[in-house]
Amino acid sequence: MDVRVVDESLESFKSELIVVGLCKGSSVPNFLESVDKKLDGSISHVLKTKEFEGEFGQFRLISTLGKLPSKSVLLFGLGESKDLTLDVLRRSAGVSAKIVRDLCGVSEFATVLHTVDVPKSSKDERAQVVTEGTVLASYQFIKYRTVDRDKIKVLRKVTLVGDGVANSVKKGMILADCANLVRDLANEPASSLHPKELADVAKELERLGIKVVVHDKKSIEKIGLTALLAVNRGSVHEPRLVVMEYNGGGKKKVALVGKGITFDSGGLNIKTDDGMMTMKHDMTGAAVVIAALKAASQLKLGVNLVGVFAATENMPGMDAYKQGDVVKTFSGKTIEIANTDAEGRVILADALAYTEKTFKPDLMVDLATLTGAVSVALGSPCAGVMGTDQSLIDSLLLSGKSTGEKLWQLPFFREYHEQVKSDIADVRNLGIIRKEAGAITAGAFLAAFVEKTAWAHIDIAGVSWLDYDGEYIRRGATGFGVRLLINALENLK
Repeated sequence: MDVRVVDESLESFKSELIVVGLCKGSSVPNFLESVDKKLDGSISHVLKTKEFEGEFGQFRLISTLGKLPSKSVLLFGLGESKDLTLDVLRRSAGVSAKIVRDLCGVSEFATVLHTVDVPKSSKDERAQVVTEGTVLASYQFIKYRTVDRDKIKVLRKVTLVGDGVANSVKKGMILADCANLVRDLANEPASSLHPKELADVAKELERLGIKVVVHDKKSIEKIGLTALLAVNRGSVHEPRLVVMEYNGGGKKKVALVGKGITFDSGGLNIKTDDGMMTMKHDMTGAAVVIAALKAASQLKLGVNLVGVFAATENMPGMDAYKQGDVVKTFSGKTIEIANTDAEGRVILADALAYTEKTFKPDLMVDLATLTGAVSVALGSPCAGVMGTDQSLIDSLLLSGKSTGEKLWQLPFFREYHEQVKSDIADVRNLGIIRKEAGAITAGAFLAAFVEKTAWAHIDIAGVSWLDYDGEYIRRGATGFGVRLLINALENLK
């Protein structure tokens, strides 16, 4: 999608449609008075007669009847002014963009949503979130659509009317485009995105100056990532370990680690029909790490960043790992396999330990579509976060509020860690009480493979995929996590 900025007045700018945001109970604002006058009071009329009241999501289309260069003005309701935040503005941009595309049938439009007075915000911040919301809402995965493809409504260009925000628009585009990269990868059928292909996507980052090393099966065997190899045994497609390094300066080295299960059948503990349907997106954690490195480079963040992901399928092949197996890991610790469908934490055990030992980061964050339990606990409005360093978790929580990619901290008491101890190995990959605190015991399992580094684990299983349309997210892969991580990296102390 093409996003532009022009320094023109509303009265002179030519467009198919201009989106204007108004809060509940508003009168005609100053910047609209001249437009309203040229339209013979059409805007003030619908406000006075309460045909448009400004409730969030309400809209009213007003034809200019040739009295302005633009053909129409779309009034969009922002809700109560006391509730107006940057995230409300982001959501408004998303909803209005979908109205423009789906109901108005317009492929190019203009907006002045960024001129709305949001308390404690700058013009640059408003332009960024309007860009984010618009680009995210415009996303469609139509790669495999062939019938009536020409009838699919697509937004191709949006113009922000107002000067001085070009850099913020560029930043918003980068963040949204990188989130959309995650969505593309997670929406891609597993038959065309195996570990090798996922690694190939990461390899493309070398064009941005990022150092990328891809380890194939032989290299993984040499390194000693035996837990990753165990999960891979049931698949005909070889695993990959991918390391990406971006050196932007800064005092701290941060490691991002992602789960890259390119398809999760459940292994021998095979999933149900419904449970398996969306398992092509079980590599979303790895995709977020790829996209975060890309965004960091494009934004020239002043941070030293290492991105690592382990990738494999989890299949019930003839040599698949089994319940009751004891699996050795890179760290030297052993895992009792209580369930082959708890495979993500098994490959992360190697990825986390390898990252800590090899790169010695100051901070480490992993992202994984790890447990169905986190969806039961939190649903889809937010992801779960836990870990060993409260200041790191606090910074992630704060970034979640800022970006609209919300997190909720889950408890991490000693008792949860006791539940993943094994009688025959060091740890087991499922809590002793199977139906109790599944998201937390999964995190406690991972903690056994992080020895010294300040670490946080984000379980994105409930937020990485939606079965319904959100305000700026379409049904399917959401791209959750990229904007959150970049905001957190920008605010490192």
